Amino acid sequence: MSQINRDRLQPALLDRLTDDDPAHRLEAEERRVMSKSQLRQAVLRDLGWLFNAIQPLGKVSEPYARVAESVLNFGLPALSGQLASKVDVHLLEKAIRLAIVRFEPRILPDTLEVRAVETDSVLDTHNVIEFDIRGHLWSQPVPLEILLRTQLDLEAGQVEVREG
Repeated sequence: MSQINRDRLQPALLDRLTDDDPAHRLEAEERRVMSKSQLRQAVLRDLGWLFNAIQPLGKVSEPYARVAESVLNFGLPALSGQLASKVDVHLLEKAIRLAIVRFEPRILPDTLEVRAVETDSVLDTHNVIEFDIRGHLWSQPVPLEILLRTQLDLEAGQVEVREG
């Protein structure tokens, strides 16, 4: 097998089902596989979607483990409107990690670390909490290391995910 084919990865199901070129009936060979940089960008995009979704069921689903782990509970707990000084960042770290483990299988769970970025003063944050997310993406022939910086804006209720 050539080096090019061995280092190419299959896109996620959503990307495979999305027709980026509806004018052509046949899909080009290069659209059936993705490079490592395309994999990173797809994971970055999908984590942005995950973190900007609010869990519709929240704590209601806790007694029902299967429901809590299903797509019915996709996203993070509702946090908009809260003050950064009042948010328990350790619980939020755990919630982010759990959401990634449940809904982003391309990141290897045993390598995943989520850490809040320490700030000198809450007044300097403008109600934004930052997190570093570190782990390895499943890839052939070897996993890829990924480091992300995530900003959670509590006033706007939006999360920005970028490579760190």
